[in-house]
Amino acid sequence: MGPMYPLCRAARWRKATVAALAARGMAVMALVTGATWFSCTVATCGKAAILAVAQPKQRPAATFAQLGNPRRTRSARRSTGDVITPSSTGEKARIVFLGSPACVRVVLKSLWQSAKDSTKSDKAGEALSARFEVCAVVSQPPKRVKKEISQTPVHELAEELGIPCILTPETAKEEDFLAKLEAMRPDICITAAYGQYLPKRFLQIPRLGTLNLHPSLLPRWRGASPVQRALEKGDTETGITILYTVSKMDAGPIVLQRNIPLVGSETTPELLETLFKWGAELLLDEALPRVLRGDVTMATAQKQDESLVIQAPLIAKEEGQLWPHNETSYQMRDKVRGFHGWPGTTLGVALSGSAAPVQGMRIKVSQAEVVTASSLPASLGLDGAPSQELFFVPSASLGGVPEPAVGLRTAVDPDNVLLLRSFQLPSKTEVPAVTFFKGYMTTQPARWMRPDEEEQLTATGSGGSPTRVKKMRSR
Repeated sequence: MGPMYPLCRAARWRKATVAALAARGMAVMALVTGATWFSCTVATCGKAAILAVAQPKQRPAATFAQLGNPRRTRSARRSTGDVITPSSTGEKARIVFLGSPACVRVVLKSLWQSAKDSTKSDKAGEALSARFEVCAVVSQPPKRVKKEISQTPVHELAEELGIPCILTPETAKEEDFLAKLEAMRPDICITAAYGQYLPKRFLQIPRLGTLNLHPSLLPRWRGASPVQRALEKGDTETGITILYTVSKMDAGPIVLQRNIPLVGSETTPELLETLFKWGAELLLDEALPRVLRGDVTMATAQKQDESLVIQAPLIAKEEGQLWPHNETSYQMRDKVRGFHGWPGTTLGVALSGSAAPVQGMRIKVSQAEVVTASSLPASLGLDGAPSQELFFVPSASLGGVPEPAVGLRTAVDPDNVLLLRSFQLPSKTEVPAVTFFKGYMTTQPARWMRPDEEEQLTATGSGGSPTRVKKMRSR
């Protein structure tokens, strides 16, 4: 917390006294009494502060209710059902945004621009800039990457926008962090992929609660990996949910929810970008104005049906392994889509870049699609080829774009073909299908391995990359 500025004034003063200690305004904490002398202190975040002093009789009731212990006054309001909204006092709502990865930068940027642009309005036609302001941003702490300190994408954006207060606690349970947040007295907190558990004390701080943007159709896919799990399981639709945050993960009542159909070619990174961009629009157009007006509260929002809950736990690296001996082409395609980025997907193959004996290894694969075997040219000679053998398709339409691909048939659905067009051997750069074909499939065939074969080949072989690596790169 920043420095504390004490000030004493006689109680006989009838007019409010405002002393500007710096050009940029911060949160105010005032202790007002009816005694002969009273003092006020201001808790600051950053380098600037504003000190406000006023007589109790001159304060409107809504503002007076915010004085004292912020957690106690909120509990009192909840018990009486008296919810004071910024709209009822004519004051701007103070918003704290919490987020970390690049995919949620659009949420912070939209909030900041809407708070500054007087031409933007909600669906009711009211200017958003008159309704709220972004007073602080909270993000994961910077990390050391090699020899440099790396900030989160949201932290970097907050600095670019000139947001005056940026907090990066190691955990949201830190006493210093919670004290600073209480001093700010935010009206509402908004989270989007922040990445930290929020304790009860945190949730008691914002007067109107904490809203979370969750990229799934809750209660389906509660947890840390909702988009990855939706794609992995082959869901035909997903969406964005704006809900109140409670102690139980993703279990709060729903303010707003919208769905989007999936066509089968989406990957996790691009779908996250789409969902949070859409979520930012829904937040500003509908959800946030409704909360600020008091049209929806924690008590009136839609409760989730606990019988429909499906969890979306963190992903383990081993889940990215593809197994053609017992997985269908569609199952493998959906794993490639869902695990794109982290942890990626790997295929166990036996191959060689020369006449030397084949080696067993796991190679990363991406950009997958499924077609029927009957739709491929007869010239490929699939009818008489071994089922485990990989084959080259000179022109395959992946995502509507004809490009070369490498195909494989699984043991459980040989009538379908999984087409892949991107490959990466251990410690090597990613290459397209045609380069992989020329480097590793022309001298002798490559084939996918069953678990027992993989164990045998990787145990007896060197485990390194085959020869002809330089030739493959040059092509």
